[in-house]
Amino acid sequence: MDKLIVPDLALMRSWLEQLGIAFFECDSCQALHLPYLQSVDGIFDAKVDLLENVILFSAVAEIRPVALIPLVADLSQINSSSLTTKVFVDVQDDNLPKLVICQSLSAAAGITLEQFHLLLQEAEEQTTQIIMEARANELLTASDNERETEEDIQVLRSITHTIH
Repeated sequence: MDKLIVPDLALMRSWLEQLGIAFFECDSCQALHLPYLQSVDGIFDAKVDLLENVILFSAVAEIRPVALIPLVADLSQINSSSLTTKVFVDVQDDNLPKLVICQSLSAAAGITLEQFHLLLQEAEEQTTQIIMEARANELLTASDNERETEEDIQVLRSITHTIH
């Protein structure tokens, strides 16, 4: 059996490298950002962090303002569908509302690389499922590619003339 280790950020960096998971660190926080999840359409940011011996995975998606009330109404159902992943809405005055998806693992007693890997796998699966469902229900803002496609469609519609 592998030895249980209480990880720090340096060990989490090493584990991510061992697992072949790309990450980067930004200047504004201590978290390890996960670009492979940020490439999932709808995810604005995804990261893993260590806060007081708790490993916290979080992913953020921007919510369409008109979808805020229906989404908040469904939060209990979304949260009850997973024992380990929790979802909440972050609303601030100067930004679009955000859907925050979190999964945590207490590491105070120590964990193994395999447990860390399992946390990331489960978080990725749950996050992807939640994001796909939110996108299918048109709750999230459109990506840049979708915006361009929508603009192209709108331009085509405005150019189309009907002669009677």
